[in-house]
Amino acid sequence: MAGRQRLSAAERTLVVLAVLAILGFAVVLGLRLATAPETRPPADAATAPTTIAGTADPSEPAGEDLSGVAFDFVTPSGNIACTIEAERALCGIADFDYDVPPAEAEACPGTLGHFLQVDADGAALVCDTSGQELGIDADGVPVLDYGQERTTGAYTCTSSEEGVTCAHDPSGHSFTVRRAAYGLS
Repeated sequence: MAGRQRLSAAERTLVVLAVLAILGFAVVLGLRLATAPETRPPADAATAPTTIAGTADPSEPAGEDLSGVAFDFVTPSGNIACTIEAERALCGIADFDYDVPPAEAEACPGTLGHFLQVDADGAALVCDTSGQELGIDADGVPVLDYGQERTTGAYTCTSSEEGVTCAHDPSGHSFTVRRAAYGLS
């Protein structure tokens, strides 16, 4: 077999890693397809999801440690607090009654439902991997009264008796959150 060379140890390692990466991708894809939410409507309206119309892309939530979030404002009820950063608007809600999508909850290695964000790419629930319960300490945090809004950069958040809506103004992406429901658009 003239002209054929054997692969070096580094080349063999690279081939093995590439094969493992492809297999890993196939397994993840298979699991995501197997846990995709059903598209048929619920049999009973009382069991319908508690999200607002126009909600969620069922993609996997981003996971991050949110224990160090410094909120810019809190609602008069003290249940919702938000921060507007250069790349996103993020709100935390201490107490809520809505359900989160089971597939997203299973994909989250932490707590899902307490944080929502909007950025130029869209709105989403945020997986909090801090391992801590969200408690909003409103001491020293300005109150954004009902009917008021705050705009910083490309983001506007509005407080109302129905909750908080934050939007990425150039794209129109937004979320709304209140104790009973949340919505993503």
